[in-house]
Amino acid sequence: MFPRIVKPEVCDQIVKDLLNNNLEPAKVGSSKTPSRDDPEIRKTSVYFVPTKIKSKANDIAWYFLKQANEKCFHYDLTLFERTQFAEYKNGGFYNWHQDSTEPDAKNIVRKLSLTFVLSDPDTFEGGELEFYAGGRPMLGTMSKEDQEQTKNDIKAQGTMIIFDSRDWHRVTPVTSGVRHSVVCWSSGQAFK
Repeated sequence: MFPRIVKPEVCDQIVKDLLNNNLEPAKVGSSKTPSRDDPEIRKTSVYFVPTKIKSKANDIAWYFLKQANEKCFHYDLTLFERTQFAEYKNGGFYNWHQDSTEPDAKNIVRKLSLTFVLSDPDTFEGGELEFYAGGRPMLGTMSKEDQEQTKNDIKAQGTMIIFDSRDWHRVTPVTSGVRHSVVCWSSGQAFK
């Protein structure tokens, strides 16, 4: 995690720029199932940022994915996918899911996922990014103060959270305001 690494004014400009595009209802699916609307799993509006245009969202997200991989994961990555701008409002959420489970037909699998928080946490309620650890405490043996600080960092504007795409995670329903974020993924040959 890179807490508060991007300045608020940069985050605000990214939101302003990306809101000029047509957001569409997000779909769910996998390499094995076709994409579909499923409001029981996800209620979000999204826009995929093209890779061929100059975009701060792409540049920043890809940079931090590479940094996290070099420092922590050391995965063999061959592809950085388009970033997805997401808007959660009016109960918007994304239920428990993994970004990657099985390789596609070319034996490519998502390996790293990134969430880039664009909204000021004082402008929305709910919309918490949470991780599931199979009943174990997610924050391990941290003190209560450190656990609270980590939860605040995860929700802070300008924070980058990079994690293994096989990790179970969700975004809880937004109960007021609007939460904007950018997510993206990097892929490579399936793990052996």
